[in-house]
Order: sequence, then C-alpha cells, then structure tokens
Amino acid sequence: MGNCGTALNNLINASVNVIQIVSYETLRIHAMLIRSARELERGLYIWNRVEGLKKWNNDKGAFDEEDAEMRNGDAIFRFYDEHENVILLLEDFFPDLTEHNPENIRRVRNAALKDSANRTLILSQPHRALPFELEKEVHVLELPYPDLADIKAIYKKVCSKYNIKNAGDPDQELLEAALGLTIMEAEKAFSLAYIDSGSLSRSEVPRVIMEKESVIKKSGYLEYYHPKETIDDVGGLNNLKEWLKKRGRGFDKGAEDFGLTSPRGILLLGIPGTGKSLTAKAIGNLWHYPLLRLDMGKIFGGIVGQSESNIRGALNIVETIAPSILWIDEIEKAMSGMSSSGSTDGGTTARVLGTFLTWMQEKSKPVFVVATANDVSKLPPELLRKGRVDEIFFVDLPTQKEREMIISIHLKRKKRDPKKFNIRELAQKSCGFSGAELEEVVKEALFSAFDKSREIRDDDIIEAIDKTFPLSRTMHETIDKLRLWAKSRAVSASAEEPELLDAEKDKDIPKLKQESYNNPFIG
Repeated sequence: MGNCGTALNNLINASVNVIQIVSYETLRIHAMLIRSARELERGLYIWNRVEGLKKWNNDKGAFDEEDAEMRNGDAIFRFYDEHENVILLLEDFFPDLTEHNPENIRRVRNAALKDSANRTLILSQPHRALPFELEKEVHVLELPYPDLADIKAIYKKVCSKYNIKNAGDPDQELLEAALGLTIMEAEKAFSLAYIDSGSLSRSEVPRVIMEKESVIKKSGYLEYYHPKETIDDVGGLNNLKEWLKKRGRGFDKGAEDFGLTSPRGILLLGIPGTGKSLTAKAIGNLWHYPLLRLDMGKIFGGIVGQSESNIRGALNIVETIAPSILWIDEIEKAMSGMSSSGSTDGGTTARVLGTFLTWMQEKSKPVFVVATANDVSKLPPELLRKGRVDEIFFVDLPTQKEREMIISIHLKRKKRDPKKFNIRELAQKSCGFSGAELEEVVKEALFSAFDKSREIRDDDIIEAIDKTFPLSRTMHETIDKLRLWAKSRAVSASAEEPELLDAEKDKDIPKLKQESYNNPFIG
C-alpha cells in the first residue's frame, strides 16, 4: 500500500490531472486517498451516483455528507471546476464514459488538459476500461494485491475485533496462506477461521487456504489445484524428471546468492495422451508449491477491456502467492486465433496473448509456467523461442520399457500386483499406444473380467489391446513429422530412442480431414 501511495503522490505532484485507479477494494482506495490528501494538504471529496457528494473530515475521521442530491455528471464536473486544491474521486463512473455520453468524455479530457496543478480527478473502478479518446490523457494505476505487511495489519485488526488475547506475532505460514486475497477477503478468511476454531494460528492455515480457493475459483479463469499425482505416477520421461528435480533447487534459499535465477517455465509439446497434463500436476507435488490452472478460454469477456483486465488480474494473483506454478493446458487453443484477431474481435485476442507473452518474458516473481500443447502448428513463434521458457520438451509415445512402467502403474492403482502379469508381453503387444490409451486398456480389461465373474488376467488385457485402435495408427505420418521437427528444436522428455511406427499396417486406413498435418514450422 505504501508503494502505491507514493506512486499516487508522485503523479499528483507531477500535475497528472486525471488518474484511473483499478481495484475491487473501495475501502483501500479511500484509505490511500485520505493519506495522500493529508500529506499533500488537499481537500478530499468522493462522489457516486447513489450517495451523491461527500467530503472527508480529518477531525472526525469520517466522510460528511456534502450534497446528497448531486447525482449527475454535469453537476459534479461543475463542482470540480469551481473548486481548487482538491482531490475528487468519482466511483464507478465508467458507465458514463461510453459512446452514448460524449459530453462526459469531453469533460474528462478537459480536466486532463487544463493546466491545474492543484486539482486532481480520480476515477475508480474494478476493471481497467477507458474509451479510446481518453487512453492518452488518463494515467492508469492498478492496485496490486495486499503484500505480507498489509496481511499482517489485517490479522491484527481481526485479533482486535474479536479480542483475541496473546495473539502476538502471527504465524508466517498463516499470513502467506492469505496472499492473493483482497483486504476484505483476507479479513473474512481470518474471521471465519477464528469463528470455526476459536484461534488464529498455524492450525488454521487449511481453513484460510480453503477460503482462498473459493475466491480464486469464483473468478472463473483460475483454479487452485491440489495434485494427488506424484512424479512416480509418470511412466518414463526420465530426461524431463531429472530436469525438474534439478531445476526445482533454483527456488532453494541460497540459490540466488549462488548466481542462479528462479526457473521460468517449460513448454511440453507432444502427442495427445502421453502424460503432459499428468506431469504438470506432478510438478506441484514434487516442488510443494501452489498449483494454479489457468483457463485461457474463460479469460475473454464481453465488455470492452475486460479480457485484458482478466489476464492481468489472473497473473497478479499468481505472482502474489509466489513461489507458485501456473499450469496452462493445451495453450495452442487460446493462441490459434492471434493472426486473425484484428479482423474478428478487434484485436482482443492478440492484446491478451501479447500481455501474457510479455509477462512471461519480464516476470520477476518466482512463478513457474507449465504450458502443454498438442499441435505445434498453432503456436506463435514468439512462444517457441528461449527466454519465454527455460526449455521446450517433446513428449513422444512411450517406448517398450516405458509402457511396462505405465501398465504396472495402472495395475497398482487398481490394487493389482503387476508381478502376476506378463508385463513385457503386454508392453510388446501395445506398441504405439499412448499412456492414456494404456490406462483405458486396463479399465476395459477390468470390465471384461468383472463381467465374467473372475479376476483380471493377461488375456483380458491382450483382448482389450487388440480391440483398441490407437491414435498412432491413423496419425503415424503426423507423428513422424512432429518427431522430425522436435529433433532439432526441442529436448526429448524420454531418455530412450522412440520406436518406429509400422506404417504398412495403416496404408488402407481412411483418414479424416483433421488428421492431416500441415505444419508451417515443418519444411
């Protein structure tokens, strides 16, 4: 809050006449403006269309009603023009700055252009949106989420509110659990935790995290994910596993002093069903950091400027709770429309993804990005260059040895002993199967055995393999080209050489249009 207050004072002192403050936290904005008005010795007025005009009273420490009947833009701008040495906050004024209200747009422009060093107009709203006529004249200040110092102040406020004795210094883990919440949300989380348990200590961390998960999920585009999957649940991919174990140490204490920078992220490219998403989940468990899944499709909103605000808000949350892991599944689906964005959606897609790519390049907080993609042809070249991520891994179909591991893993999950099966033979017969297809094979075999009222056997699994038509059969040309592209442009996630696919089996198999692969990156 201190940095934002200093930034606001600097803007006012620099004669920036119109400032837009973007935040959901009305009370926090009020507190910041009250502090600025005191430090700069200015009068502070707040206006909204419901309560009219109010004035801050320093002696009372409260707002006094100034003119409750002042409800329209014409009146409030007249008031503003007639007063000097003031800060005037217009709350949620953005609906009055549309193409249907050209007068108000002009009034704001006039306020911005006038040489008035002792008069400042503040526009506050929950998301960033300005008519294009005002983009050059209005300075935008986005409030970040509360930091640890702010969270500690909220903790003390709750302790005072409930008369919690012997509270002392709060537990650091409890404070960190509330990062990513607004001031009101953090106060609510601490209050609920105290009401539930009668104390505020480390034991209440799960309750605060649960409240945070609810708030994050409510946003619609971020999901707080609790991975049950471990790195041992991933069959094969030894190169990738070793890289993750080694790079994870980049977050350790002393790493920065040693000259290391925090790992930035990885891009997992490959064939569907080969364990990319499973690996993303396992990283959260391996490193013990919060794992947030970003749904890029839900970022895009209908209100002008909302999509850009959504992506900035999501990235702000992820940075606030850093160190953290940001998982974006099938990122190519969101990025495929970049080239045509200008003609189809006014450039919204390009701006959103441009914001995201710039953040990936410039982020300073320890946020590790895990992006997965099935179709490399739909990814922009900007994402594929080094600097955005630490490494690009190609996840191929599992080899014979890796299929043995995967089949054993899925049998263990179903509480069967792999030693009772001929795992080597099952892996040989399933050449070309992805990990997801092997999982389905085990499920199908279990259904077959259950229908016959007996325990599952090798022949049940072999029968399921024979009945399954793997994706590699119809897409072997695609896979061969993808392997060729990845050979010089990506690191193999597996330590073993990929197996050749038997194209002769598939000569006469008809292909759908979407199974053809025209990749602009492949010559």
